[in-house]
Amino acid sequence: MSAGKLDKRIAFESPVDTADGAGGTVRGWAAQFTVAAGYMRLRGGETVLASRLSGTQPTVIRVRASTQARRVTTDWRGVDARTGEIFNLRAIIESDDRAFLEITAESGVAT
Repeated sequence: MSAGKLDKRIAFESPVDTADGAGGTVRGWAAQFTVAAGYMRLRGGETVLASRLSGTQPTVIRVRASTQARRVTTDWRGVDARTGEIFNLRAIIESDDRAFLEITAESGVAT
């Protein structure tokens, strides 16, 4: 994938627990970094079609591999910096040439 295909911006957020003032905690999100990304919306296959019918959109998010990007785990979430679309991260795989991370994610899912 060339740099021209990384035409989106995605912010990665990690989960944080903060005190709610009543002795409990509230789960929130802390922005970590924003990078250029490319999206590949998945269309075919029985599982993908079933997900789309339930209102979710499976997507592969591709970002350049870096020290920052390699810190991302499936506990984190991605947020499209331009549209605000939220992605739950499901799997993170390094590309064969180790230049990119391919992140399987779903949007339209409650976080």
